[in-house]
Amino acid sequence: MINFTPQQWQMLVAAGAQEPQPLALADLSLPFVYDRTIGVFHCAAGHHRLAMSLLLAFRHGCDSGMEVGEKLGLEFPDDTADRWLEETPGAAFRSSVGRMVQAGKRASLTVIEKRWLGEVEYLFED
Repeated sequence: MINFTPQQWQMLVAAGAQEPQPLALADLSLPFVYDRTIGVFHCAAGHHRLAMSLLLAFRHGCDSGMEVGEKLGLEFPDDTADRWLEETPGAAFRSSVGRMVQAGKRASLTVIEKRWLGEVEYLFED
């Protein structure tokens, strides 16, 4: 699992994230962001894109979703969240308005992850 710095974790909490849980134990009926290296963390309604953007920012050595958007020439938070989802193996989410779990590419999830997550909608081509 990834170890966030205290500052990074506070930023995720401010973005509505809760303590990560293993995929097998998480309530997947609630809005969440899943990263296989972190686990499932539930997000406050409407905050999943902020959390996903922060994860992209941390990966690129940035301190915020806006900063990584500027660095990569992406709009924050929609494009930054989409980039994280598309490029992160083992990533998925459920929004507060979505009925299905969504993931980037079909190949990014393992067979076991697909079983746990249930029906998944893929947003990008492999």
